[in-house]
Amino acid sequence: MKATMNRINRIYDKFNKLNEYFIIGLMAAMCLVLLAQVISRYLFGKPLTWSEELARYMFVWLALLGSAWCGRGHIHVRMTALVNRFPAPVIHGLQVIISLLISLTCFYLFPHACEIFMKQSRLKAVTLGVSLGIEYIAAPVGILMIAVQWFVDFLYAALDWEGYQARYMKQEGE
Repeated sequence: MKATMNRINRIYDKFNKLNEYFIIGLMAAMCLVLLAQVISRYLFGKPLTWSEELARYMFVWLALLGSAWCGRGHIHVRMTALVNRFPAPVIHGLQVIISLLISLTCFYLFPHACEIFMKQSRLKAVTLGVSLGIEYIAAPVGILMIAVQWFVDFLYAALDWEGYQARYMKQEGE
């Protein structure tokens, strides 16, 4: 079982690394678009009509993909000062329950996000003239990535607690 969990973790780490590169590229592109908007507005006196809408699209994608990325590395808001006061078996149980609840919540939200995407994809963006689906597809994609990430986290915490502690618990206490 441990070998299977290690294989799953290696695969998911590679997937998460790709997500990280995409996030970095998206962040750089968003900064460039907003910089172009500022230069266009204040230097030339003619603001770009499409830049704010494009930046909003990028921001939505960044927020959802970034949430999945942060969850994988346990770089998210949590109450470690409170949790670390509990004995190790309680922390273990809490981590298993939290990971399972987050993944189940996301799996529950996924079909609803797909429904919203389907409704909004018929509409066009005002300034860009593209389908709003480009923005709204970020919700199902991001939610599914978060759900899978936390389900893998749940399996890892439940089936290989020693490996889980070695990977995550040290960095949270530092």
